[in-house]
Amino acid sequence: MLLFWSNPEFVRHRRAELRRGRAFTVAAVVLVLCVLIGLAAWASAANELEMAQIRSARFGRPTQAQLFEMQQRLPSEALQLFYRSLMYTQAGILAFWSLFSCAQAVSGERERKTWDFQRTTRLRPADLMLGKLLGEPVLAYFIVLCCLPIAAISGLAAKIGLLHVLSAYLLIVSSALFIGLAGLWLSSLFESRSRGVGLIGTAGLFAFLALSFNFRVSELPGLAGFSPLAGLPQLVEPSGSATALPTLFGAQIPWLLMSLLLYMAFGAWIALMLGRNLKKDYEEMRPLSRWQAVGCAAFLNFLLYALFHPHPWSPPDSHSFTTFIVIMNGLIILAVGVATLAPHERLRIWWCKRGAHEATLLSEDGPPWPWLVLSAVVAYALLIWGLFAWRRVLGFETSSLSGGAIQMAAVLIFVTRDVLFLQWCRLTRLRAPLIKGALYLCLYYIASLVFTFVFSVRSEWDGRIVYSLLTPAGALDGRSYGVHFPVGVFGGMSLQLIVVGVLVTLIIRRLKRPPLTAAVVGD
Repeated sequence: MLLFWSNPEFVRHRRAELRRGRAFTVAAVVLVLCVLIGLAAWASAANELEMAQIRSARFGRPTQAQLFEMQQRLPSEALQLFYRSLMYTQAGILAFWSLFSCAQAVSGERERKTWDFQRTTRLRPADLMLGKLLGEPVLAYFIVLCCLPIAAISGLAAKIGLLHVLSAYLLIVSSALFIGLAGLWLSSLFESRSRGVGLIGTAGLFAFLALSFNFRVSELPGLAGFSPLAGLPQLVEPSGSATALPTLFGAQIPWLLMSLLLYMAFGAWIALMLGRNLKKDYEEMRPLSRWQAVGCAAFLNFLLYALFHPHPWSPPDSHSFTTFIVIMNGLIILAVGVATLAPHERLRIWWCKRGAHEATLLSEDGPPWPWLVLSAVVAYALLIWGLFAWRRVLGFETSSLSGGAIQMAAVLIFVTRDVLFLQWCRLTRLRAPLIKGALYLCLYYIASLVFTFVFSVRSEWDGRIVYSLLTPAGALDGRSYGVHFPVGVFGGMSLQLIVVGVLVTLIIRRLKRPPLTAAVVGD
């Protein structure tokens, strides 16, 4: 990380973006903007004082003594407003610029037909990743570097404190690095560049910041640490913010520390995926190995229990907590299934080795469903541990364990069906098989919702039977405990197991087909 300055990829972007004339122009523009922001901050503070003087003349409040105190505080308040405006502006510029540029880094090289030249160099994947992560938004980092002395001086003059200034910059830079890393990973998933990629990434950042910031009022408040808006107000204001602190295993920690922990943990997984795939052909890319995917599922489950913080005025019981964890694991197991989908050629090679007794089901190139089962087993084991860990808050009932086992089994069966369908789509050699398969699944669930509404007109019981047969919602509706679930839930599990068997049969038939060979025409 300390040797990035001599990284060839970073040097290429630095020389292209920071030519001497352009660098001086950018620095001059930044200086002019800082002056304008300073004038606006002073005008805003002076306008507040003027309004207070008008209220004092009309209504007698504030008093003359209070007005004199406000006049004495005018320079300090103007400096504080100037400092806050500068810090928020730098945070926004660096975050959006990092996402916009990194989200088009790899896909843009593929479009320009230059990506293969970079992949065949002697640069390691880590060198390419670091060079693009810091090189693509190098102009934004230069803008922040130009603002840094002005912001630091104004912050110290406004009595913010050197530690708060350094902490604010640490949060701004770390969030930009994480967002850029996520954008770089997103860019590697696109086979060609699209003009909408940057807009999609920017809109995704808006949604990401908004959704993660709203986690402050949920039972997982620590997830709000993904957004720099959660911790930045406490660092740019001298008195700090009244926002409740996040918790880690029930202990309160500062927002800065929570954000850094989240950025490092998730950034490590993203860096691992990039390191595995940056120099591979697009068709051979696999985000994680099978064991790494199971480990990632275990990490996400562990994170749920670590960040869990029940509301003191309405703490959940063990049943609702179990249902929540199972729902989250449905999404996690689905992500594991998508990450472990095998390419057609590798799956065919595994099938040939399987016939010769040289490969097992738990193989890197085998079908994904054994790894889904393994991920669900790990998730259920961690659920048992989580219920014991939070038993003083949630209470502990054995019915939560049995009910959680049935719910986890139902979710696993439905997710396995969906993942096997995606695997079958991938074997059909459709164009963009994952996207088309996902659209078909969305159409299926929309149709299931329509059928549920139609049958609910007759009676609520009929509607429950329909969505229990077609979706896992019947097992997750929160009205069943222990092993006493409606018959429709077990019927739906049985029906979907039959569908899973059919999909496995179709996949095997595809694998048994001989590969296409060119016909030889004799004289």
